Amino acid sequence: MSQPLRRVHLGAFYPNDHHFTLWSHPDAGSQIEFDAFLRFARGAERGLFDFVFLAEANWLQEHRGRVVDHAILDKPDPLTVLSGLAAETTHIGLVATVGTTFSDPYDVARRLAALQHLSQGRAGWNVVTSHTTFGIGASTNFRPGRMVAHADRYRQADAFLREVGALWAGDDPSAAFDAVAGHRPAIVQAGGSPEGRDLAAAHADVVFAGRRSIPESKAFCDDVRARRRAAGRHDQVLFLPSTAFVLGDTPAEAEERLREWRALEMTPRTAIFLLEEVWGHDLSGLDVDGPLPAFDPDWAHAEAFTRGEVGEARDARVMIAEWRALAEERSLSVRELLGVVRARRDFVGTPRQVAEEINAWVQAGAADGFVVNPSVVPSGIEEFVDRVVPELQELGVYREEYSGSTLHDHLHEGDARVR
Repeated sequence: MSQPLRRVHLGAFYPNDHHFTLWSHPDAGSQIEFDAFLRFARGAERGLFDFVFLAEANWLQEHRGRVVDHAILDKPDPLTVLSGLAAETTHIGLVATVGTTFSDPYDVARRLAALQHLSQGRAGWNVVTSHTTFGIGASTNFRPGRMVAHADRYRQADAFLREVGALWAGDDPSAAFDAVAGHRPAIVQAGGSPEGRDLAAAHADVVFAGRRSIPESKAFCDDVRARRRAAGRHDQVLFLPSTAFVLGDTPAEAEERLREWRALEMTPRTAIFLLEEVWGHDLSGLDVDGPLPAFDPDWAHAEAFTRGEVGEARDARVMIAEWRALAEERSLSVRELLGVVRARRDFVGTPRQVAEEINAWVQAGAADGFVVNPSVVPSGIEEFVDRVVPELQELGVYREEYSGSTLHDHLHEGDARVR
């Protein structure tokens, strides 16, 4: 007797300050206008996604004294945007990124509870502790010296989450805080380090992390689930790695589109910025159409970088060795290599091929679905909804309609397997 199929879950991320978003594409929209966020959210809701997800930025991203090409000066506060979207949508979950390092538990609990009430149970919180490099920049906007060591940030985040949870539960009658009726906001967490895995195991409903291959990602999922059982939790946690896609009517057309998009994405300035992020040296004179630097990175800098990355190698020396081997094997220039190793376009092919690959990950237990990062926003989500979602439905692994009205309803719909 065949096993029932696992259900595919999907989230949608509006990537409005990342190098892999194609802001020079003719169809690119705004990074800050509400109408762009609204079009994106409505597209994802039409596609029956579990949630739409917005990031936060408490800093203006700079590198060696220059603002990077994709940085946004006036990036909107995610909770403010999502509160507006709550009035314009009916079912889709609304997940906001809010950091614990520079926030106050009472304030975060209150603001997320407000979104939970306004949306009638559709709020979610993506918990971050802040990347070391970006966190140091952000700390200057709050209180200099507030940034703490990696492990300490996760201990602080655990205590922060417990305090917020107690407020939502109404455990402290002196806090002047009404308990959140029904389900609390869903918790999303993305840590790939041992400390991040422990935090996710103890608190998360969704883990926004994974690995680059099915075996590696399945091992990651199994490890977090084991940590969750050790923490005394036996409820379901979903694994939805971040991904992106390139579609074509034929495989060859999709590959050609991928080459065009990599050229748009990997400008010389962007390539230098991305390589210096890892190498820790001034590479302004490097020919990005030539090979990787012959000299090694500043290893302390490279290790600090890899600790902050989600789903990447934790050992900088291993990662750089893999980059060098790949560049030599495929005769890749710096720009070409970065277009492969620093891109987020994991699924390339026809809509049917992409749907089958997504389903293969889910049925193998390497993920419960994916958080989709369109390369062109806001219109890219519509292409996925119109072309890939019907294929997933035809495979019998994706919902035909929402069966509930809250984010927890969507997340737990997969508890019952598809026949």
